[in-house]
Amino acid sequence: MAAELDAPGKSTRGRRAPRLRAWHIIPLLVFPAILIARSGPLANRRQELLWLTDARTRPLEARLSVPTADVHRPYARPREERASIAVPLRELARLEEKGDRAGIAASYLVHGDPQQGLAHLQHAQPSLNRDNDQAVALLLLGRHDDALERLDTLLEASGRHPQALWNRALVLREMGLHLVSASVFDEVAALGEQGWSKEAREQAEGLRRSVTQRRESWKRTHAAMTRLTTDARAPVPLEEARQHPGIARGLFYDAVRTALSSARVTALLPLAELLDGIHGGTALAEYTRAIAARDFTRRAPLAAEYARLLETRAPASAELLTRLRASGEADLLLGAKLRSLDVPSPPDEWESLARKWNDPWVELLVQDALAMQEGLAGEAWQADQRLKAALTLCREKRLRPRCADLLRKVSHRATSANRLLEADETARASWREAQSMGEWELESAALRALSQAARFQFRAAAARAYLAEYLARAPDTCDVKNYVHRNVAALELMRLRPQEARRALMRAQECGPTVGLVGVWTLTDLMRLDRKPQDEQQIRTELARALAARETPGRRMLARLVEARFELLLNRSVGNQKLAAVIRDAEPYLSTDADARDAAAVAFQTMAVTAGEAGAFKEVPDVVAKQLGVKKPQQCALIAAMEAERTVAVALGPRGQVLGHLDASRKEPLGEDLSGLVPESLLALLRPCPQVDVLAASPLDSRAGLLPPEMAWSYRVATRTAIAPDRKPPPPLHVVVANVETPAGLGLARLSSWESTPAPVGQSMELSGAQATPSRVLEAMARATDIEFHAHGVVDRNLSEAPVIALAPEYDGRYALTSEALRQVKLEGSPVVLLGACSAARLPPLLHQTSSLPQAFVGAGARAVFAATVDIPDSAGRFFQGVRERIHGGATPAVALRAERLRWLREVKGAPWVSQVLLYE
Repeated sequence: MAAELDAPGKSTRGRRAPRLRAWHIIPLLVFPAILIARSGPLANRRQELLWLTDARTRPLEARLSVPTADVHRPYARPREERASIAVPLRELARLEEKGDRAGIAASYLVHGDPQQGLAHLQHAQPSLNRDNDQAVALLLLGRHDDALERLDTLLEASGRHPQALWNRALVLREMGLHLVSASVFDEVAALGEQGWSKEAREQAEGLRRSVTQRRESWKRTHAAMTRLTTDARAPVPLEEARQHPGIARGLFYDAVRTALSSARVTALLPLAELLDGIHGGTALAEYTRAIAARDFTRRAPLAAEYARLLETRAPASAELLTRLRASGEADLLLGAKLRSLDVPSPPDEWESLARKWNDPWVELLVQDALAMQEGLAGEAWQADQRLKAALTLCREKRLRPRCADLLRKVSHRATSANRLLEADETARASWREAQSMGEWELESAALRALSQAARFQFRAAAARAYLAEYLARAPDTCDVKNYVHRNVAALELMRLRPQEARRALMRAQECGPTVGLVGVWTLTDLMRLDRKPQDEQQIRTELARALAARETPGRRMLARLVEARFELLLNRSVGNQKLAAVIRDAEPYLSTDADARDAAAVAFQTMAVTAGEAGAFKEVPDVVAKQLGVKKPQQCALIAAMEAERTVAVALGPRGQVLGHLDASRKEPLGEDLSGLVPESLLALLRPCPQVDVLAASPLDSRAGLLPPEMAWSYRVATRTAIAPDRKPPPPLHVVVANVETPAGLGLARLSSWESTPAPVGQSMELSGAQATPSRVLEAMARATDIEFHAHGVVDRNLSEAPVIALAPEYDGRYALTSEALRQVKLEGSPVVLLGACSAARLPPLLHQTSSLPQAFVGAGARAVFAATVDIPDSAGRFFQGVRERIHGGATPAVALRAERLRWLREVKGAPWVSQVLLYE
């Protein structure tokens, strides 16, 4: 007993233990009790400070993985003063001592500082819980796509993770995907957690209730207006039209066209006047009176035929269109033509029909139809301009339902043209507009547009979520199920998951075997990856349908591309002939049609990788050189191409030896770092080379690590300008673009120039502030021998396929230096260009990207372009100055980059970014 009560660490050996009486023991028992009594509340108070658990409500709606911060209390949106409570730094220091990064991050998140929370989570130990809390930070920052991607990946590993499920439901709700969000809240409710399950159930019920009310209200108006076209005794739905004037006006014209008597048309006049009062003008009332005055002994039979056209949902026959033209019933002719847009029709007739009514709604329908005709004729630019002009008119006339539909169609055309930022923005605007009006059908159409914009940007989680919401709105509609599942199949194949893609495609075919061009492309890849006996016949059937459809030139090229890839699986020679034909026939459309560009790019990639599969590695350099538009190398070169899970690499040794390698084992999409993609056997062949030319198409040409840092190498890029061998070198001129005053709306900080050795006096020029406009920069660059850019790279698909350099605005607001503008100039001084713009070599995600800023500079005549795939520090100036000095000393750019890179990796701490600097020549 005495030994147990003795002070720890002190021995009682050699001395007699004192005898303890009962009154001696009392203080020993009381003192620990006092400590416990004091430490309990103190520990609780610390937790209250860290997690704000002292209130009856919680300040953070999301759920964190730290158990002490994940205590359920009702959520109350924090008032401003609550949100500004300071983070308890003393308590954070205690967590810092314990190395509890997750706890520190959670406290910052609870206190409303997601940036700090995210920063600390980057240093926390990798785990599913860390991923969940990172998603919370991203949600609070409004980065919904990133949060959803993180949570979806987490839930694939642990499908019942309570916090991740809850947070996924929140993200989906914030994205406006209320039905999918409700279904995830149902999953949380099923876990049976105290407090959380009840709140999840309430959330799900509330979300479904709001959606159901909106849907049922719209459907009542739609049904009431539709009855006007089928039942001559149906009441005129004035109240329903007042609630949803968009769908009411859209269907009003058919109500007039199908009326079989003057009296029935006249009965529609109050509805016409109501809709005119809502949308402005008197167009509908004037139209109604004009039709009521027609001779119905002649009109009624034609109106009856038009009604049968609506009932069967079939296009008008050529014979019916001829009779309608002869009848003088112009509104019936217009209605029939609008239902038969695949039938070619002279533009003059459309314009003539539109002029018969002073009705902007009809004018917009006609302009929409003409844009579609122009797109089918391969006149993509004209179609784009017509739709945008129609949208301008629509906004002037304040016809919001038509504007929402036009925005969705602008989005569709932008997606087809790879202007994906524009596609996403216009689809989102269409969705917001439709939701604000309660236009259920337009909302669904906008969701489809959003899913396509996301899919083409590889935003797989967002695309799946949009598709899931679209399906949840019409789960029993066959066309919707087919559309959703065939697009999910394409997404799964992009993620290199053929079994999941096969299952999705089978679901798409459950209520209709036709899966369209997207589906047959997926099916062709599945035949290669996971062949089934029925694949060949299904593909032949789908291809016959796709090749016969009236489509744009680019879409026709894509259909022929799929056919060629299919034939390649059966006979390589036949398949290659068809691929070559696609490349040849796409040539006239490359400058105007993104689908044609994609078809040609994939045809080249397919030819390259299948040559590798056949062991015909000597063919690969020819194919890739033709795709890049460069001369085929003879030695000391690496040629690489990839498609889906397949990568082919061919090394040409110092004496022209050829060694190839094909890898078809990749199970995940290509990463940002290509280290290890080229096997050691090929590297060994290339190591004796003084430097290596790399020929690689997108996406291999915008990522670091293809060859190791100890090798001198550069990407070979096509140029439009040939340098005469006897040309006198121009005088040195060093142009620096820095401290640019970009448009305030971009929210970009000024970037100062690096601290590097200045050029000699009289041989340098700096463009900064408001002077650094695109036109002045282009003019200065024309004579430069060295160019430095210290400006932000910006992705704006409205301006360029490639990232742009943000400069000072011109008088008309133009601020971007684009690759398209660079193609129009000639850099006479053959400059060395340093792109200090953040991540200047990186390309935004795109299915088949073919353009980049470095490529554009080389194409304009630059001798070499240096650009990084990551953000680079201010100390980069010394690194690039060292590279420049080596070049001026006579080293080739590749050798200079290799030497300076190795020196920095050897001598400078924390400089791994130097391995992310790419060289284009």
